[in-house]
Amino acid sequence: MIRFFKEVLSMEKRTYGGKTADIREHLLRQIEMGNFPRGSVLPSERELTERLNASYMTIRKAIGALVEEKYLERIPRVGTFVSSQIPEHKVQRQLGIVVPAWTAPENSDFVMYASEAAEHEGWLPKMVSVRHWEDKALLDAWSSFDALVCFAPQPVNQMPQDLLEKFKSHEKPVVFIGVPAHHFGLDTVVGSMELEIGIILDRLAAAGHTRIALIEQCTLMNDQQVVDVPTFYSVWRKKIVETLGEPAVADLQILVETPRFELPHRAIYSKVRSLGRRLPFTAIVTRIPFLWGVTAALTDLGLRVPEDVSIVSMGDRQELEFYRPELTYLKVPLRDHAIQAFELVKERLENPALPVLYTMITPEFVEGKTLRTLKK
Repeated sequence: MIRFFKEVLSMEKRTYGGKTADIREHLLRQIEMGNFPRGSVLPSERELTERLNASYMTIRKAIGALVEEKYLERIPRVGTFVSSQIPEHKVQRQLGIVVPAWTAPENSDFVMYASEAAEHEGWLPKMVSVRHWEDKALLDAWSSFDALVCFAPQPVNQMPQDLLEKFKSHEKPVVFIGVPAHHFGLDTVVGSMELEIGIILDRLAAAGHTRIALIEQCTLMNDQQVVDVPTFYSVWRKKIVETLGEPAVADLQILVETPRFELPHRAIYSKVRSLGRRLPFTAIVTRIPFLWGVTAALTDLGLRVPEDVSIVSMGDRQELEFYRPELTYLKVPLRDHAIQAFELVKERLENPALPVLYTMITPEFVEGKTLRTLKK
């Protein structure tokens, strides 16, 4: 965190002419902008002297003024801290929006929606990218910001116990998005995966489809394929077994391993392309992030959507309305996730002793042009 402050202060090394008021104004501006969050330690007076090109006494007087105004707190032999008690009308509360470090349209969309929700309530949104649960940026965010909304960078069951207990303490609101983290005692906004895949399978069945392929990403563990979203897979598998019998599962499951540090499109494209033109299914269910690989492979095979094969997707992206042919898909709106997450943040702030807070987002089925009704 101190290194972060060094970077902020070194962006522009300017001379303040020895004016205490100028130094005070500069430091206060950094606090108001969220660069020095509530509860954070201020760089030492000697370091500020060097960074701001001002005298030691000028820095000390400026900090003293902010201490008197209760923006800062001095703790002898420890340091100077930004006060945790600064009222909202003086300094905005800060919402940390935690997303995985790798880019994805869904992550960017959620950051936009969460920022919109935060600014609407007068909060200052701050985006934080993390690689895994033990990434120091995550703990720094929890320490620095007034609340967090979090896209899990890894499965929740892999979270270190000490971090889990910190989040469960509700010392600060922490709301998880899109994963059933409430099972671990964490406030959560999520859809129902069972409901979502069930709606899709029912729509396909109503259109006359029984041979429905599932294209999903998997990981090889102990010589076994482990699907990334086991709930989707288990509900789909149960439906296929009930309709066509156990042997049909092997023909209709298309599980693809994606190399590390690579998007899934290429691996999925190669897998679908290898099936050839005589597909053993009439419809495909897959998630939006895999769609480009699927449609590119079908196009290069000379197959048409939906004339030769139907596709129903799952997911939510702002760009989806511009896909052609127009997609038939089910979404659990990310904007609703963001709005409801902020509602849980406010509720938790008002009453930290509440039991686990949980909100389910209602899915929406979007009629497009990629689902064909089969002749009966």
